[in-house]
Amino acid sequence: MPRSLSVVALALGLLLAGTASGGDSTPDLDWLDDNRSPPPQRHGSDLPPVFQAAVPLHEAADIDAPVETRDLLAAVRAGDLARLKQVLGDGARPNAPDLRGERALPLAVRAGRLELVRQLLAQGAAPDLRGADGRTPLGIAALNGNAAIVRVLLKAGADPYLRSATGNIPLYDAIQLERLDVIGAFIDAGIDLERPGRTGLPALATAAATGRARVVEYLIGRGVDPRQPDRTGYPPLYWALNQGQLESADVLIAHGVRPEELLRIAD
Repeated sequence: MPRSLSVVALALGLLLAGTASGGDSTPDLDWLDDNRSPPPQRHGSDLPPVFQAAVPLHEAADIDAPVETRDLLAAVRAGDLARLKQVLGDGARPNAPDLRGERALPLAVRAGRLELVRQLLAQGAAPDLRGADGRTPLGIAALNGNAAIVRVLLKAGADPYLRSATGNIPLYDAIQLERLDVIGAFIDAGIDLERPGRTGLPALATAAATGRARVVEYLIGRGVDPRQPDRTGYPPLYWALNQGQLESADVLIAHGVRPEELLRIAD
């Protein structure tokens, strides 16, 4: 596609951005600033703050945890499936945390150990209980790009709409990192692509606004309407242009979206 078309589109987008800036319909996109500090990690969401502060997250020892919990976490860290089965058979509780709030399932997910994840779920591990970093197993798998574990967790009943400490659901973390296989796993599981992320934008508009052109192409290929508006009526092309993301705009235009359509919003 001729770059000149994108230049015209960008000019139109800048015009529209000026019309939108005076209202309340434009979501806060300040989080896109790379210089902004990330939110602090949580040290075990169900522990008193005094313990969260006192026990460093990086410590390897499972301080004051019951011996069976220590053995369970040690088996996960070692990737020892046989030992894991033995410890669980001896009565270890699959959901028991250590003092830092670490649990076997999030630990196995973080290590990418699919067979251990399957075994823990089969033995009653709750798919949504958070680990020591405050993330759900599904959120960890999405960030790591492990689509196989994402599928296993979703099949086990993990809630895809639980938000992380950043305010996003796992789908939007996958969009930001362009984890196409993970996004596909969520789509196959029937996730609502119109449910907004922390910026208030649905999936396609988020990808367009953040310059994830590969994700834009992928979502359209999976059947998402390239004109799908957000809850205030702004389509993905508007957000691509509003944020100066020409590559995303080019993909949308290649799929039949015309810049002139945005004039109706400007009016």
